[in-house]
Amino acid sequence: MSDFSHLYKKYNSVSNLTNDLNNAIITLKKRNLINQNNQAAAQLKVSEEDTEKAKKTLHSILSLLEQFYNKQDIHNELYELMTNQLFKNQVLQNIEFKEQINTALNKLNTQTELTIEDLLNVDRFISVLDNEASVLFKKLRTSRG
Repeated sequence: MSDFSHLYKKYNSVSNLTNDLNNAIITLKKRNLINQNNQAAAQLKVSEEDTEKAKKTLHSILSLLEQFYNKQDIHNELYELMTNQLFKNQVLQNIEFKEQINTALNKLNTQTELTIEDLLNVDRFISVLDNEASVLFKKLRTSRG
């Protein structure tokens, strides 16, 4: 596989993961605003189907992260991020962040509502993924000529 193909595959994987996770978090944040009867959220509408889909997506991605914490398997989709220093520092080696992710995952497993704080903790993971996608995009741009 050429360097360009490898970079593109890696970029596409990280970008898709970021988009899926971001969409799920946005949906759940909207749902929390609606549940709080917030005046600013009066115009928002989130269907039960969208909420369930967002929870399943979030559960799937957080489970992937938890599996990676436990095994650091080279076949895990997140293994590609091992070269990213931000991922190592903010996600892998940060004990507090691991606990926050486990808390969010446990809440999803027990059908407990995620708090805004839980969602903000996951936002940190999105930031790391987005950073990696940006780095990969720049590499892709420069590798084409």
